[in-house]
Amino acid sequence: MLYFIRGIVTVLFIFVFNEVMAAHLLTFKEAVDIAYRNNPELQAEIDKAHAMRGYFIQSGFYPNPQVTLTAENFGGSGSYSSYEAAETTASITQPIPLGNRLYYQQRATYGDYLASLAQIQVYKATLYMNVGTAYVDALYAGQWHEVTKKLTRVNEDIVAAIDRRVKAGAGAELDLRLAQVRLGDARIQEQKAGRDTLAQRAKLSRLLGDGLREDRRLVDKGLPDVTLKWSELIKKLPQSPQLQQVQIQLQAKRATITAVKKAVWPDLNVQLGGRHFEDDGSNAVVASVNAEVPVYNRNQGKILTAEAQYTQTAHLYQGTRLDVRQTVYTAFLQAQQSQYEANLVTNSLLPLARKSIKLAQEGYKMGRYTYLELSLSLNTLFEEERHYQQAHADYHKTLIQLTGLLGLHPTKESK
Repeated sequence: MLYFIRGIVTVLFIFVFNEVMAAHLLTFKEAVDIAYRNNPELQAEIDKAHAMRGYFIQSGFYPNPQVTLTAENFGGSGSYSSYEAAETTASITQPIPLGNRLYYQQRATYGDYLASLAQIQVYKATLYMNVGTAYVDALYAGQWHEVTKKLTRVNEDIVAAIDRRVKAGAGAELDLRLAQVRLGDARIQEQKAGRDTLAQRAKLSRLLGDGLREDRRLVDKGLPDVTLKWSELIKKLPQSPQLQQVQIQLQAKRATITAVKKAVWPDLNVQLGGRHFEDDGSNAVVASVNAEVPVYNRNQGKILTAEAQYTQTAHLYQGTRLDVRQTVYTAFLQAQQSQYEANLVTNSLLPLARKSIKLAQEGYKMGRYTYLELSLSLNTLFEEERHYQQAHADYHKTLIQLTGLLGLHPTKESK
């Protein structure tokens, strides 16, 4: 029974411990979600879209009617000196837009509204890439800091071993002094890595629009993964938020041309009212219709401007498509190179460097190797540990750039 209770307690402890640790993690997906909620620049883009929605709603309203009250033929001389000969007219005038002008005007403003929504997606993609880059930089800065701590301990062990050899009369004091200098450099690297970690976390915190607590650990779990096959990536080019935004802008410019042409149609002002004659108490109906005749001003300049802006946007779309394709291809090549380096360093170079330092340490203790050879092994270990961190960071950052440029944003948790 006692063993059973102990087993239950152990299981509960492990469960609670895992829950506490999970609560202190900040995954990449969580970081992106926080940025989408809190980033002030993104919120400003959303507010801008709300303003464009207001323009769209306003553009569909009919003009308000005008109420007119007119009094004539009084306050003069002779028979018009009093109000007895006055004529009082009350009327209402309703402007009626002709040529279905409001419909086309609202289509144009709706296109502008859709363009503002597409701009939000462009900014979200940019924010996604920026947060991803900052997240990876902060993650691997923290990992590199841990590596520098281990390298400091390796150097401390080497200094201690050389000191023992010197005291035993089997080692050179020069080796000890050189090892102490290297130990000092290792401690400098450790301090520098620690401060760089704080700086990278601060950069990430700025993008999140919220304070990033120091106890929240970053993990490589959930970082995007993409099959690096160009024939597949190129098919996803139309999904690019930048391309889609310019396409929507192009549609909006086309709708603007139609709206500007329809704007030539004037308002038909229909007036209806009544007139009262004070001298005999009689009443009469007053009615009128008037409209502006577009003889000289037929919106020629505005039509020319709208057509030129449409052509400009069409050229911009062509340029954007070329830019996105070139940027995606460059990121694809960088990802391939980083993947190759990361695999080679992980599976070969770093294990060899770690094995070499062990052999060098053991051989130096036994007098088979000189301090120069031991120092060379330390240099190699430092370079490959750094290479490991850099290659993996570059690989993840290029994948984040690819997914951001193509609008893929795969931030689901990996198993």
